[in-house]
Amino acid sequence: MNETLHRNEAPRVSMFGNLDLCGVMRGRSVPAVRTDEVLAQGLPWVPTNIMLSPFNTIPAGNPFGPMGETRIVGDPATRMTLPPAGERPALDLFLCELKNIDGQPWPLCPRNQLKAAIAKLRDEFGLVIKAGFEQECYIHGVQEVPTPAFSLAGTRAISGLADAVQAVLATAGTRLDQFVAEYGEHQFEIASPAADVLLSADQAVMAREAIRDAARLRGWSATFAPKPDPEQPGSGVHIHLSLWTTDGKPVTAEQDALTETSGAFVAGLLRDLTAVMGFTTPSGNSFDRLLPSSWVGVFNCFGERNREAAIRLCPRPLEPDGVNPAASIEFRVADGGCNPYLALAALIHAGMNGLRDGLPAPESIDRDPATIDKAECEARGIAPIASSLEEVLGVLRDSPFLDSTFGPLFRTAYLAVLENTRADRDVIGDEYATRYSRVI
Repeated sequence: MNETLHRNEAPRVSMFGNLDLCGVMRGRSVPAVRTDEVLAQGLPWVPTNIMLSPFNTIPAGNPFGPMGETRIVGDPATRMTLPPAGERPALDLFLCELKNIDGQPWPLCPRNQLKAAIAKLRDEFGLVIKAGFEQECYIHGVQEVPTPAFSLAGTRAISGLADAVQAVLATAGTRLDQFVAEYGEHQFEIASPAADVLLSADQAVMAREAIRDAARLRGWSATFAPKPDPEQPGSGVHIHLSLWTTDGKPVTAEQDALTETSGAFVAGLLRDLTAVMGFTTPSGNSFDRLLPSSWVGVFNCFGERNREAAIRLCPRPLEPDGVNPAASIEFRVADGGCNPYLALAALIHAGMNGLRDGLPAPESIDRDPATIDKAECEARGIAPIASSLEEVLGVLRDSPFLDSTFGPLFRTAYLAVLENTRADRDVIGDEYATRYSRVI
């Protein structure tokens, strides 16, 4: 490296990263002069790396051990430039897919799994999805004294960091639609723009990494962990979905209600909800957050404007023909421990199961299910969602959901990852939330 370079002309580094099964960005970095070469050829990648826990433990049941090799291959359209700071040069981050040596998609790659689900929805049903992520996080260091939720003071406190994050996201051709103070002390919510479903996952990942990096460069910390502090509100992720025909017709809502198509899709999500939670709430810390009457959606039901339902409809304004083109289906049982690619793939597969079986649209529940007596809940099919990772694992082990949607190799690997996650929680004990929040 040329030591005569001026400090502000420090050479760049490129990192080629893939989000692993636990939602941690991992990859390889190279000098920027190698970027074009690596984009064309990829880099070697150890299969077991996809299964590491946030604490770098390897699942006992992993199917690879020391064997095998894949390639980590960057998508040039996902380049995001992180700024220089002090001794750290600027860095170009490329989101990647994992491929077999012959160049074919590797089935354990989350981005590959989402692309396969997108293709199946289009080919089988003539449908495409647009999605958007609302993600909550805690950022410590922005302010000494917490500000009120949604306040001007909170907006001013975060505005400098928000401006820096927007500048980073602009290098990738994206942005945030919202950056606001939330209910918790030092808690904030960000919203990425609605986009085609693959891009929406990319945007969610880039937003997380841009915020974490901007906080680190200032000596602060940012965490998207679902419940970093038992005395503070939890942080969730709300995933908004809208359904469209391949020729651009919106089919999410009409007259402020689900259509026949979206109704079947939502019914499929509710039927497979516990299996889907293996992808949307995949950590032991996830279930510390899921409490009734907390606006987190802990009942397996649908409500048009009900924030205590697992899924709600956001209708938005009507067009003259009665269609709600800006409507979205909001899936509320997710958090920052999820891998956005896998969460979306699971949602698409569960929705397709509902479409295949022609399930009727679910009843809309118009009040907090926690206030409805048990007999009425049973009569209306309202049940609490799974209350532990062990309960989710029990369903996934016995359900055909993993095999039929993600394939047998993925099933073996993912169950091993979830088992390892549960074991890590048992071993680490009371320090789990604190240590987890340093990574997620």
